[in-house]
Amino acid sequence: MKRTFIIAVLSVLFTSIATAQELKDKLYFDEDWNEIEDANEAAYYRLYNADDKSEGRKPYKDFFINGKLQGEGFIVWRGGEMLDDGPQKNYHENGKLRQTWTMKMGKMEGENYHYDTTGTLHRIFNYKNDELDGKQTQYFRGEVDLEDYFVNGVLQKEITYIDGKIRRIFALVSRQDTTFVANDTWYYREDEDSLIGKNSVDKIYNFPPSTWEYPFSMHFVHISDFSYDEETNKASYGAISEYHGKFQSFDRQNRIIKDGQYSYGEKVGIWKTYDYSQNYYYTYDYDNNNDVTRYYTLDNKPFTGKVTTYEADGVKIDLNIKDGIRCGQYIAYHYDDDGEVIGKYYGNYDNAGQYDGYFHAEMFIDGEWKTVDFSNYKHGVEHGEWRTIANDSIIFKNYNNGELDGEYQICTINSREDYAKSKDSLWTLTHGYYTTGKRSGHWWITISRKWQLNQREGNFVEGKAEGEWIFYTTYTPDGYIGMQQIDAIINFHNGQKEGKAVTFKNKSNAPFKDSIDIVAYFKNDELDGAYERHDNDGNIIVKGNYSGGEEIGVWTYSYPNENIYQTRNYDNQNVPDRFYTLDDKPFTGKHTETYEKEDGDEYDTIVITIKNSLIQQVESIDSETGKVIDTKKFKKGLPE
Repeated sequence: MKRTFIIAVLSVLFTSIATAQELKDKLYFDEDWNEIEDANEAAYYRLYNADDKSEGRKPYKDFFINGKLQGEGFIVWRGGEMLDDGPQKNYHENGKLRQTWTMKMGKMEGENYHYDTTGTLHRIFNYKNDELDGKQTQYFRGEVDLEDYFVNGVLQKEITYIDGKIRRIFALVSRQDTTFVANDTWYYREDEDSLIGKNSVDKIYNFPPSTWEYPFSMHFVHISDFSYDEETNKASYGAISEYHGKFQSFDRQNRIIKDGQYSYGEKVGIWKTYDYSQNYYYTYDYDNNNDVTRYYTLDNKPFTGKVTTYEADGVKIDLNIKDGIRCGQYIAYHYDDDGEVIGKYYGNYDNAGQYDGYFHAEMFIDGEWKTVDFSNYKHGVEHGEWRTIANDSIIFKNYNNGELDGEYQICTINSREDYAKSKDSLWTLTHGYYTTGKRSGHWWITISRKWQLNQREGNFVEGKAEGEWIFYTTYTPDGYIGMQQIDAIINFHNGQKEGKAVTFKNKSNAPFKDSIDIVAYFKNDELDGAYERHDNDGNIIVKGNYSGGEEIGVWTYSYPNENIYQTRNYDNQNVPDRFYTLDDKPFTGKHTETYEKEDGDEYDTIVITIKNSLIQQVESIDSETGKVIDTKKFKKGLPE
């Protein structure tokens, strides 16, 4: 809500009367629903009556920060704490129902329905005393996709469906504090290149260490284990989705193809990958990413020869191996879903298995293979010129022994054909220089972009902003013509605002440097010194001083259209605000402030009655009806 300064000054005066109204108080939340105080950082807000602490349920409404309804329900107060209680609802931003559930004194109880953005039922949960309990159902395209059964928060059984048919049944057989046994039955389908029929096996889960022991090897099934909470002494299978512990996978002949360890979702230690068709396996050390991949024959001797590996997303790599280490040139091919090669990547390894020399990627553009990005290494370290595709941009940069050094440039690309163009023929978004890994010299930086670009230019010294920086906005009002405007000129020292800073008003044409909005001074990145704000006609409407980021002394707020100004003493809050005409005579009359009304607001105008420069009365008015919502009296300029 946009209010002028006088609203902020007087808002504290209306609290006692406004509390009589329901859903008048606000709480702000970030995107994770953590309560915060700064409305500018909020993703949601709640309207409720904070002062009504009586028995029984009280309504509340939650809103997206744009004012759209996000949720509604009831709360109760217990021991000074606000708890959700009774039926609750929330909504997607498009207005469709997202979730309905019931709370009992802040805890989940009973059925909980979830809907997707189209309004289609997606999941049904059941709770008892805030724990999952009973049948839980998930739907996909209108059919049951998954059924889970819980008792007091512990998974007992899980049934997976595909196309309406059961694919897997996992059932808890017995459970102790550190061990439980489960039966896992898989139903395979021919169209997924799997075994036909079913396999059933009892698995023993031990915590810690947690290992799944199989009477026989499963096909294309991962063997893994999940976390154990040592503080609560409970196993939590089904409560998390991260692998933790030993991991193995098998081919259709029951041979291990991957073997390694996870730690809370992250691969750790040495992992082995087997290729029986080429009679080798290779190892990778996840604890030391600088260690090279090593190849061995299946009888553990260092491998020498050519190998082909297959990665995710349709990538095939041809490598040369000597004495167990990659060496020489390699080529990676990227295939589309139809098996056509759509990209090639060429690289080199030195005799120690490190990246070395010139690397480049090629794409088939305009009937020929063209280089689209490239890089250079020197025995495993970035060294030389680079060109890298990043989303819809191309980055041109230079390295010297692993550190950025020299010219740095980011250019935008609009189509696949732009991938192969030179930097001189592309639109530059950011341009500058590095010296031994730190920004230096003059930079032009684009910090965000779509239809509007926020840009800035200035100098860096040892990686920190120094001297005068100019901030711009470039927008495209018709989608084609870029209009550049100066937003601010700010001085920096050692990366912090220091000295004079001027911001300019946003106009529809450029340049507008002469249309000053704010003139301020900074010290050590905080407002410090004189401050003034101007209106559209160039009049100073706010004037005062800061010290260490705080307002100090007497501030003046001018209202030229009403021929008055106001003074406020920030050093002494007991000194009343005073109003004078622009010729410094004590003002008698009325001053009106109007702001934009938001959902839940009962008024959008305040009228201040003034006599001999002192406030006598403040009225809160709904401009649509003309109704006076609240009246506050003053004595000698201060609230009674």
